[in-house]
Amino acid sequence: MNDAPLPLEITQEQLDLHDPNAPLLIDCRCVEEYEEQHIPGAMLVPLQHMSVRIDELRHLQDRHIVIYCRVGNRSWTAAAYMRATGFPNCQSLAGGIDVWNGALE
Repeated sequence: MNDAPLPLEITQEQLDLHDPNAPLLIDCRCVEEYEEQHIPGAMLVPLQHMSVRIDELRHLQDRHIVIYCRVGNRSWTAAAYMRATGFPNCQSLAGGIDVWNGALE
């Protein structure tokens, strides 16, 4: 990562999951949504559990992390929270999994 702060949001077009340095994906939706469908390789950390699980994520704090939800509202909140708690390279996927799915069609 360079010294310039990353924008809080990243678009699906900017995300290359085939890159060896691809970001870690975190799905911040609820368990049922995740089980129904998720981006392969994504870790589930529901938004409502983020504050109690933040310490278990601490070892990832220097990694590039992209959080997503259904449309981008919860992930924006989660990314802002993670940045405020010491994860400077955390971003929200603009449009969430809905945009991701649209790109696959």
